Amino acid sequence: MRSGDQVFFTGFIIDLTEQQRTQARLQELQSDLAHVSRLSAMGEMASTLAHELNQPLGAIANYTKGCRRLLANPDAEAIAKTIEVLDKTAEQALRAGHIIRRLREFVTRGETERRPEPVSRLIEEASALALVGAREQGITARVRVAPGLKLVLADRVQVQQVLINLMRNAREAMQQGERREMAVDAHTLSSEFVEITVSDTGPGIADEVVDRLFQPFVTTKASGMGVGLSICRTIIEAHGGRLTVERNAAGGATFRLTLATAPEGYTTHAP
Repeated sequence: MRSGDQVFFTGFIIDLTEQQRTQARLQELQSDLAHVSRLSAMGEMASTLAHELNQPLGAIANYTKGCRRLLANPDAEAIAKTIEVLDKTAEQALRAGHIIRRLREFVTRGETERRPEPVSRLIEEASALALVGAREQGITARVRVAPGLKLVLADRVQVQQVLINLMRNAREAMQQGERREMAVDAHTLSSEFVEITVSDTGPGIADEVVDRLFQPFVTTKASGMGVGLSICRTIIEAHGGRLTVERNAAGGATFRLTLATAPEGYTTHAP
């Protein structure tokens, strides 16, 4: 304020320690909630699959047992009845296949909504969740987004979940190492694709696993379920991109994912 010819200044000092601690805890809870939500969705799908397949599989088992009893005394009437039962068995097998195909189509199609998204936003929001507490673990994280990147056409939540998964995997891989450096880079791959890489200085991927790493139930973790990377690849491929892994110069792993750029003329809006 000004009083006569003199100017007075007022300063405020606010301790943000508790606020930052609360925000960090909130981010951890949000991450845990997302993890539980994914497990719950998987459980519901497994339950649905088991319930829907139970009837045709049970019918197939009963029909085959019936055929075995009929063929114990293979007279003309028994053979005719066996043919009829085998036709019903085939119908139930086709029904089971139809159920699996229908669920697979639902998973592949999903209920996604792809919009033009800036790559910097995807990475920034994902890293805010994935890197909570990384500094306390001695992990140095570097994020570098090349300037002038085109917007990508993506379901923001799904792609960010993939990035969170890759970053958390990188953190876990480096827990026992002396050198703990993570790098997330984004650059233009071509006029139609943007590439995002997540690199670490961990022990890398064993040769006997690398070719099967994206298959369901294959994992390098002692307590892992082996479904995370499989789901990640499915999400990226559903976006028209690719997800691959390779050993880097530091001996660790580098995951590369590509996303299609949005057509010219698309714009994005702040949430």
